[in-house]
Amino acid sequence: MRFLIAICALMLGIASADAHAMLDHASPAVGSTVAHAPASLSLFFTEPLEAAFSGVSVRNAAGQRVDAGRAHLVRGNKVELQVPLKPLPPGTYKVEWHVLSVDTHKSQGSFSFTVGAH
Repeated sequence: MRFLIAICALMLGIASADAHAMLDHASPAVGSTVAHAPASLSLFFTEPLEAAFSGVSVRNAAGQRVDAGRAHLVRGNKVELQVPLKPLPPGTYKVEWHVLSVDTHKSQGSFSFTVGAH
């Protein structure tokens, strides 16, 4: 019985050690349409991040960057990565992100959101 408990504990330890910081949600939301252009974009992850090795780019339909500075962790919240945005006219914007979690696992992804009725 002890052997079985030890194997289960080991398996659980391995599973949690392989965790990656994945996107939990964003504001504006993934795939959403917002009436007014946001001043910043916030990404919320499932694991704490290393800010120095994490980043976000936001591009318009022409591929031009519309983020207005480096992404940073929100003070006191190691799972919220925020990036300021330039004034956005109506259109669809592509967000690409890459992060490094504090346990040194890398992950990346992309999504889009739309400003105005499109």
